[in-house]
Amino acid sequence: MSYDYSKKSGKEFGKIANEYDKGRRSEKIDLWGRETKRLAKLNNDSLVLDLGCGTGLYTVGVGSEADCMMLGMDPVPDMLGKAREKSKSVHWFNGIGEWLPLRPDVLDCIFSSQVWHHIVDKQGTAGECGRTLKKDKCVVIRTIGHAQLHKKVVFHYFPEIKQNQLDVYPSNEEFTEYFTNAGFREVNFHEYSEERYQSVEEFVEIAEKKLWSMFRPITDEGLRTGVAELWKYKKEHDGAPVRNDELITLVVACL
Repeated sequence: MSYDYSKKSGKEFGKIANEYDKGRRSEKIDLWGRETKRLAKLNNDSLVLDLGCGTGLYTVGVGSEADCMMLGMDPVPDMLGKAREKSKSVHWFNGIGEWLPLRPDVLDCIFSSQVWHHIVDKQGTAGECGRTLKKDKCVVIRTIGHAQLHKKVVFHYFPEIKQNQLDVYPSNEEFTEYFTNAGFREVNFHEYSEERYQSVEEFVEIAEKKLWSMFRPITDEGLRTGVAELWKYKKEHDGAPVRNDELITLVVACL
């Protein structure tokens, strides 16, 4: 989420803002809200920033589960526009991770969901997290670990985009380096596997409309081949949904 990110990825997110939430219909937002509350020890006095809030799904979800005050920040105006429609109790604003428009030592938690692989200056963003967090407070990052990426069903149908995701998603070692360099005292990793099924129709819509950013680098041929394989699966399995488990790592970095 640097200026470079805003110019390149921002345009892509702006294009799908109206349909972005369709790609997240099967995500258990309440679960991640509860886990964030537990891991960051949030209460109704906590002030939490959702860094890269997008359309505000997780901002509202974390705020609801933790009963805390939420700030939602994103660099893409179209995404923020959809977020503002979800809640008037959240303070929504435009910004990027490397230059948080907040004073030091003010936040009780910084949450982000599927954002860090879009950030160009990850070390700078970790530094800004350390600057704006109170002492002994935590960053909670919802991401996918490299071992989990190797197990993702999506790459069975669309194998050509797998290496790109391994290249852009930070590894556990990289996350540890970023936050240790930024002065955090510990970085822990919590892995989750949630059984999930998606209809072939939903899977195809996500791929064709590129509602998951992982589909941006796919070639036309790679997309056609994967979609054909999904329709073949439906035909051979009497219309049954595809098992596509949600594999998530929560990175918890504490000052």
